[in-house]
Amino acid sequence: MKLFTVLFSILMLVSCKDKGNYSKINDETTAAKSDVHKIVVKESVDGGTYTYLNVDENGNTYWMAIPNTQVKVGDIYYYDGGMLMKDFESKQLEKTFDVITFAEGIRTTEKTAESDQANPHVNANPVFNVDVKIEKPKNGTSLGELLSDKKSFSGKSIIVKGKVVKVNNGIMDKNWVHIVDGTKFENKGDLTITTSELVKVGDTVTFKGKITLDKDFGKGYIYAILLEEGELIK
Repeated sequence: MKLFTVLFSILMLVSCKDKGNYSKINDETTAAKSDVHKIVVKESVDGGTYTYLNVDENGNTYWMAIPNTQVKVGDIYYYDGGMLMKDFESKQLEKTFDVITFAEGIRTTEKTAESDQANPHVNANPVFNVDVKIEKPKNGTSLGELLSDKKSFSGKSIIVKGKVVKVNNGIMDKNWVHIVDGTKFENKGDLTITTSELVKVGDTVTFKGKITLDKDFGKGYIYAILLEEGELIK
């Protein structure tokens, strides 16, 4: 009986260990720590939309990606938060990263301003103060109308038109597009769209897609409102 108990305990320990490894390996997106990361850049590679960095943090070497930025190899930089992704394929580099950290950007000082902490995949949508006035599309909805009565639009397919103020491509196999049209509700006037389409900041675009409320991607990545599977209307 004692032998059986010992064997059972060992099996349980191995099972828990394997389960932990499996969970870590197969978790596609996890939120990185929210404290400040201090890194030394060992290598910098231009990948078009992103700059890929091989960095050292306290003896731990890893790859990370930031929006295209000029970086000096050997210098010390800082960043907050970030998002880990598994098996990320960069078509520009023709390389697949086993694990890579995506960050909003890096800075040369440890101190951060509130604007540095913004993350396109965390909680509420940021407010973009862009002075535009874009006419509502035919059979479409203005962002002010959408945000003021979002519950009535939940699950519905709608058409929106706006100016692109921010783009993050290739995150969780999606491109993340922020648009504004000049209309607001309670000082909120932008909409985040997930899409496979490619657009640029400054473009005026018309999208059709389904509205989803309180979208939880796990690990704290929540959007109050999204337009998903956005299709460009030419």
